[in-house]
Amino acid sequence: MFDAHCDTLLKVAENGNLYCNNYDVDFKRLSTYGNATQIFEIFNSGNLKIADIFSLIELLKSECDKSDLATFCVDGDDVAKCKTPVSALVSLEGIGNTPDFFYEHIDKLYKAGVRTLSLTWNNDNPLCGGVENNSAGLTNMGKDVLERMRTFGMVLDISHISDSGFYNAIEFDGLKIIATHSNSRTVCRHNRNITDEQFEIICAKGGVVGLNTYPLFINGTDTACVVDLIRHIEHFCSLGGEFNIGLGADFDGIEYKMKDIDSCEKMNILFDELAKMNYSEQIIRGICCENFLNFYKK
Repeated sequence: MFDAHCDTLLKVAENGNLYCNNYDVDFKRLSTYGNATQIFEIFNSGNLKIADIFSLIELLKSECDKSDLATFCVDGDDVAKCKTPVSALVSLEGIGNTPDFFYEHIDKLYKAGVRTLSLTWNNDNPLCGGVENNSAGLTNMGKDVLERMRTFGMVLDISHISDSGFYNAIEFDGLKIIATHSNSRTVCRHNRNITDEQFEIICAKGGVVGLNTYPLFINGTDTACVVDLIRHIEHFCSLGGEFNIGLGADFDGIEYKMKDIDSCEKMNILFDELAKMNYSEQIIRGICCENFLNFYKK
C-alpha cells in the first residue's frame, strides 16, 4: 500500500509515538500489508515556526530509527530498496505566517528529505490563492518558489491551491505535479476536489491523484462508505486515468470518517471491493501502491 497523505505526525508530536497509537495511522498497522509506504504531512496553518518544521522532520526520522518496522525514505528508489515493512516519507503543506520560508529554505528542506510541497492550505497567502476563495492565482513570490522547486526536482501538491493557481503552475514546464488527497469534482462538487480537465492535465503530465476518505469530499455529507468512494475511481477511469489514481486518505486530518474505511489497516476493504467488481489486478495494484510508487521513482 502507498498512501500519499496523513496528518498523524503532528498528533504524535503532541502525544504518543508512531510505532503503535490510538490514532488512524501507525507503523504496526501499516506493517500488516507487508510492504507499505506512508507520506507523513507537516501541516502548517500558521502556528509552526521554521525550527518547528525541521524538528518534526527529525521526529519522523527518530521514530523510524527507534523501530524495526519503518525506514525514513525520500523517493521511490529508497522505497524500492527498503528492507523494513514500512517506508516513511515527509511532505510539507502550507507556509503559515512565514512566506519567505519556502524560498529561503527550499535547499535545506530538500537536504532534510522533503520532496513534496503544497503552497497553501485552503486560504490565500503571499504565494498563491487557495480553494476557499478559489480565485487568486500564483503571486510573483509563488512563481519564484515554483522555479526553485523545479530546479531541485521537487513535487508540487495542488490539492489545496485555487483553480487559477493550478493553471498558473502547469505553465512551468518540467514541474512535477500531483494531488495527494483530492477526489473528483464532477462526482462531488467541492472546491477541494479537482475538475475533469485538471485530472486530465495531471494525467498528461504523468502525475497521480490520491483518493481522499473524507466523506464531505466523497458525497458531500458527514458519512460515506467504500461504494461511494469507488464512484470517484469509476469516473477517473472513464477519463482514461486508471494508472493515475492512488491513495491519499487524509487520516488524522479529517473531522468525519467513512463508515468502513476509518484507519490505515482498513484499506483492504477498498481493494477487496474493487476485486468483487472485476477490476483487474493490474488496476487494483496501481491504485493501492504502484501508481504513486512509480511516480516517485521517476
